[in-house]
Amino acid sequence: MSSGSPNAKSGADERHKNWEYDAPEGDGAEYLEAEPFSDSAPVPEKKISPVNASVDNADPYDFDSCSPQNRVARMDEERAIRVMRRRTEVNVFQRYFGYVVPYGGLLSSGINLASSCIGAGIIALPSAFNASGIIMALIYMVVIAYLTIYSYVLLAIVAKKTGLRNYEQIVRTLMGPGADYFLAFCLWFMSFGAEVSYAISLKDVLTAFLENSPSAPHFLRTLPGERVMTFVLWLVFMLPLCLPKEINTLRYFSSIAIAFVVYFAITMVIHSGMNGLQEKPRPEIIYFNTGNTAIVGLSTFLFAFISQLNAMEVAGEMYQFSVKRMSIASTIGVMICFTLYFFAGVFGYLDFGPKVTGSALKMYNPIKDKMMGVGYGGLMLKLCVGYGLHMIPVRDAIYHVFHTDVHHISWWKNACVCGSMASLSMICSLFVPNINVVFGLVGGFSGGFIGYIYPALMYMYSGNWTFSSVGWFHYVSTYVLLITGVIAVVWGTAAAIYGEVMAH
Repeated sequence: MSSGSPNAKSGADERHKNWEYDAPEGDGAEYLEAEPFSDSAPVPEKKISPVNASVDNADPYDFDSCSPQNRVARMDEERAIRVMRRRTEVNVFQRYFGYVVPYGGLLSSGINLASSCIGAGIIALPSAFNASGIIMALIYMVVIAYLTIYSYVLLAIVAKKTGLRNYEQIVRTLMGPGADYFLAFCLWFMSFGAEVSYAISLKDVLTAFLENSPSAPHFLRTLPGERVMTFVLWLVFMLPLCLPKEINTLRYFSSIAIAFVVYFAITMVIHSGMNGLQEKPRPEIIYFNTGNTAIVGLSTFLFAFISQLNAMEVAGEMYQFSVKRMSIASTIGVMICFTLYFFAGVFGYLDFGPKVTGSALKMYNPIKDKMMGVGYGGLMLKLCVGYGLHMIPVRDAIYHVFHTDVHHISWWKNACVCGSMASLSMICSLFVPNINVVFGLVGGFSGGFIGYIYPALMYMYSGNWTFSSVGWFHYVSTYVLLITGVIAVVWGTAAAIYGEVMAH
């Protein structure tokens, strides 16, 4: 056969079409050099191995079954089958509620992403506005919201290229061993810190009720009594939500919890209009702040928008996953966060001015103000849901170190791991005095790596990353994301430590 056969040439081009990922060793790319045919030989009919076929028994010289793109196709098909099985309606409740937030849908994915970061962060926003100044805080929010959405775009791109839906596995595949273990530590530290902050916030909500209630027993108003009540609520409401293996199991709770957070933000606006904005003289408002104090506020904003911890779980359970659908879902989640943060931060700060230096929950009286009391009750539900969502990256980081994942471990073993981590976070929350300490440390250090540095580096390492191939927008935005992460890690962490030292 002539070497210039157009059929052979077009067949070879088809095999390499739309594949720009330079896969590392061990995923089938090594077989590319040992093809039993060349462009001048007849191209056999393409045979894609079925999902249940054994890859270990496949012919290593069969390019059609061992190529990286076919490996990715098999994994995508496996996930698609699992998602379709979960979308099957088994009761009346799922049939009707599934129209609004179906398993793996865009809205449910966006709500899960929003729910994973809204909670403890929203109650620290007035303090962050006080630290940074109201104008500077708004600038922080706009920039961080944009970079958060863009980081999701990059995460979706590398997930699509590699076919993986695990943050640590993708980093190991693209950047090599070692980088994944450091990321696992960052994910564990960030998520565990969030768990502690949720438990602290639960204690703050409970304290607000007990200290303002004239009928509460004296013991419950003491520190030991508050700790006992916090433990009871944690045991009954928080711990059970840590045990499910899939993130979409919590989508119903997330939807209800987000509705309560919206109500809480509205009550903050109304309370500000009825109290702080009516005061004469009104509380002093700072528009721009400078120095280390302003940087401390930046760490809080970074923590408040971090939801990339659950990005791969959402991608793995998304119906018809694509970069576009993931971008839309992340935009929905970030816009929900931005809107609620804007109203809570601005009006919470205008209400109390420089008096708000920690959790905003300590500034209201939920017993006297019935409207705020309902909001506090709803916020407790949101804290419980967020607590469960942040347990997912905690357990996944541990599983990665032991070379397994949640799909290959029994339910009771997963419950033991999650229960032990939840218990440890509960113990820590009883002795950490200030929630801003948690926000500053985990938001600046781990948040900078998870949300900014690693997504940028993963995109760069995924192959074919040049100015001409990705274009000026991705090229510049990726570097901006990387530099912002470095600034967050260095200055955010240093400012948090400085602020805590100066406070004592």
